[in-house]
Amino acid sequence: MTDTPRILISYAGPDRPWAEWARWHLEHAGYGTELDCADWKAGDNFVERMHQALDRANPMLLLLSTAYLTQDRFTTDEWTARFAQRRKDPEAKLIPVRIGSVDLGKGIWAPIVVPDLFELAPAEAVRLLLEAVGGVLGPAASSSAPEPMYPGGPEPVASADSGPRPPGSLPPVWNVDHRNPAFTGRDGVLNQVHDGLSGGGRVAVQALHGMGGVGKTQLALEYSYRFAGEYDLVWWVFAEQAGLIGEQFAALGVELGIVDAGADSAVAKSKVLGYLAEQRRALLVFDNVVNSEDVLPWLPRGSGHVLITSRRGNWQRIAHAVELDVLSREEAVRFLVEQRPGLDAGEAGSLAEALGDLPLALAQAAGYLTETGMAVAEYRQSLVEETQAVLALGRPVDYPQSLAAAILLSLSALEEADPAAVAILRLCALLAPEPVPIDLIVEVARPADPYPQVLDALREVIGKRLARQDAIGRIGAYGLARLGEGTVTVHRLTQAVVRSQVGPSASAELLAHLESVLGGMNPGDPRDPAIWPAWGRLLPHLLAVDPARTDDPALRECVRDAVVYLINRGDSRPAQQLAENLYEEWKERLGADHRDTLRAATELVWALRDLGEYGRLRTLTDDTLNRQIKTLGPDDPDTLRSAADHAVVLSALGHYQRAEEIKRDVWVRRRRVLGAEHPDTLMSMNNVGTSLGELGRHEEALTIKQQVWEQRRRVLGEEHPDTLMSANNVATSLGELGRYEEAFALKQQVWEQRRRVLGAEHLHTLTSANNVALSLGELGRHEEALTLKQQVWEQQQRVLGEEHPHTLTSASNVALSLRELGRDQEGLALIRQVREQRGRVLGEKHPDTLMAGLSLAAVQFSLGQRLLARQLVDGVWKELRDLLGAQHPNTQHAAELRSAITRAMGGRGGGGRRR
Repeated sequence: MTDTPRILISYAGPDRPWAEWARWHLEHAGYGTELDCADWKAGDNFVERMHQALDRANPMLLLLSTAYLTQDRFTTDEWTARFAQRRKDPEAKLIPVRIGSVDLGKGIWAPIVVPDLFELAPAEAVRLLLEAVGGVLGPAASSSAPEPMYPGGPEPVASADSGPRPPGSLPPVWNVDHRNPAFTGRDGVLNQVHDGLSGGGRVAVQALHGMGGVGKTQLALEYSYRFAGEYDLVWWVFAEQAGLIGEQFAALGVELGIVDAGADSAVAKSKVLGYLAEQRRALLVFDNVVNSEDVLPWLPRGSGHVLITSRRGNWQRIAHAVELDVLSREEAVRFLVEQRPGLDAGEAGSLAEALGDLPLALAQAAGYLTETGMAVAEYRQSLVEETQAVLALGRPVDYPQSLAAAILLSLSALEEADPAAVAILRLCALLAPEPVPIDLIVEVARPADPYPQVLDALREVIGKRLARQDAIGRIGAYGLARLGEGTVTVHRLTQAVVRSQVGPSASAELLAHLESVLGGMNPGDPRDPAIWPAWGRLLPHLLAVDPARTDDPALRECVRDAVVYLINRGDSRPAQQLAENLYEEWKERLGADHRDTLRAATELVWALRDLGEYGRLRTLTDDTLNRQIKTLGPDDPDTLRSAADHAVVLSALGHYQRAEEIKRDVWVRRRRVLGAEHPDTLMSMNNVGTSLGELGRHEEALTIKQQVWEQRRRVLGEEHPDTLMSANNVATSLGELGRYEEAFALKQQVWEQRRRVLGAEHLHTLTSANNVALSLGELGRHEEALTLKQQVWEQQQRVLGEEHPHTLTSASNVALSLRELGRDQEGLALIRQVREQRGRVLGEKHPDTLMAGLSLAAVQFSLGQRLLARQLVDGVWKELRDLLGAQHPNTQHAAELRSAITRAMGGRGGGGRRR
């Protein structure tokens, strides 16, 4: 008995998406297929498998393209072998189809009818494929698949069951830049990335990394186009500045129709990530990521795909890393020959060697040779000298002269046509390569005294709406900017060329003016979510003028508020990086005791605390507070803020009693200096309530927390983040006092509000989710509690890192639920891990570490490991008694466990009786 013949799909490497498309539709029509990338195992000998496939009497589908008919590919052997078989056996089935614009009018293919499948409506391409196969093989044996439905006409958008669209058809949601028509090679890497992303299960993440100029972005761009038919959504995120990712997610949310224009990035993030979690056919590309932590909070859950490009290679925790090397010599030569017609292969090889096969250098060389006709030998020598000079200066070799010349030509023409347009362009060249709001341009160019000379052409135009818009329109018409609704976006390379045409003194004058205006555009309270969209629009341009080096006091204040905005929005890592830069630069330029330096230190403390980086906190807060007391006095608001920070750090480090004393003192001082209902005073009152809870004085804590909550609702509003913090604190105290139903109801309310206001993965939202899970356990709903705790733990590992104190608290909570469900062995392993990690992160004598030890002893006791449990609980009890006092609830809990173990051991400190 022989196997039913299957259709062997023969294709070239770049055409793999077509092969997979054909396979999907043939299989769903009822035909059997054989495709190497799908049916052959890793480690198989490709040549041997292909020889076996060609030896069988199976039909062969040929996907003809320029790549397929290239002489040096294996495909040549495949199709010529099948033609040879047909000479001996006319029944050998051959089914050619054309999937690209390749000339078949000559040679062996000329008399053969070959249908075209490319540049057709998706449904038409499927119909022609099935007709071509059915005309040779007859109808399929069986077919239960529904008729595929695709976009591109009256058909509805593709669903998860309708299969891939033909390669080349773009998905409905798409923001990817133009494809590079000169892209060459990389088939193996592209297919490796595709295989990695298509593994199924949770979100697949691939990170392309390598040196500058190696082509990471170009490869991601090619992947997006080559496999576009498999996706319903492809969204490109420029991720070099982590603080700007949120705005790009907001733009995706607007495109999807799930976020209103102008919504803050926290809400957009929550909604977009929630949407993506349900999408199987979605691809996000994060381009030029600096640190893995920058994108960690933005990775969606579900089964979509994520592709990252970065110069850095430390991606083990969140992605499968794919290191991108230079092109192979064969690929490099082919690229040069294709881009420079008439170039000898030998010359191309020597040039590729001199260039080190670096893709960007190859592209520059090909462009320059084509433009100038310079001899390869001369260019090769010049290039070596120029490369050395560039590397010595630290400049990237990614600035093509031909592009610079084109920009200069357009710039010259624009200056002749509209000097006001060039003035706007010069202004934008000093800002970020992100959308510049026209309102910002108007504010900067508003007539003032003094007025930058380089903006003179704008003096009479900027206040005239139509004339101003005409000038902006010309910038777009000359190809020097991309115009959006109320925005102008200038590419970074165009910016560099424009800046180079402005003299040093004129640039310095414009920059000083720009700094002054930006400093005065502070949107307001960075802790108020209602103002966050305005902060999101301003932030990239604040960063572009290098505020760490400014001499403008208002700009320094504005950029410090920007740090607070990032922290409150939940972007603690970008906040820490910005605050660190400000603090170090101002310490050097202004002095360690300057008020702005000390204020930058307080923002850095806040960011480090949210990141769980406690190691630096104590030294930094001590130094900052001592300097402020000396230079500003003990009652200055800045000093009081640092004192409050110092106390919060002491609490985080487990010094609860001293922390409470300082918090209470700061509260008294702030009432006197700022007033009873100032937000800072209410924060101090809140901190006192938190400390009372840490000390086990829960009735007193509840009274204060309720007062703060009421005042904040009146002063700040029901859903201000500080108000929600107070509500959460009240719920925590209710739970500590055994009022579980009340606590559960309030925790659920706060969780829902935080998800709406801050987003699902904000630090505070995850805290609320954990609190709800704890309440479920307190109410005896242990299965539900465990499910939610595990979800939160997984999110915190991704968002905060595996050893963040909050993450370790979540792990401890999971271990507690495992124990409550009788899964003691699992709980034992997890709580032991938590104890080790807390000891390493927080210290062996931190209260949280000691409580993990107490939990470990409880699990050991339940498993009958009484001696181990007794030894451990004795040490924990003594440490808690010395640290927190004998009456603290945690100390008493340890004493109770110690007594229970002693009783079980027969009232003795030894091994007890055998039973």
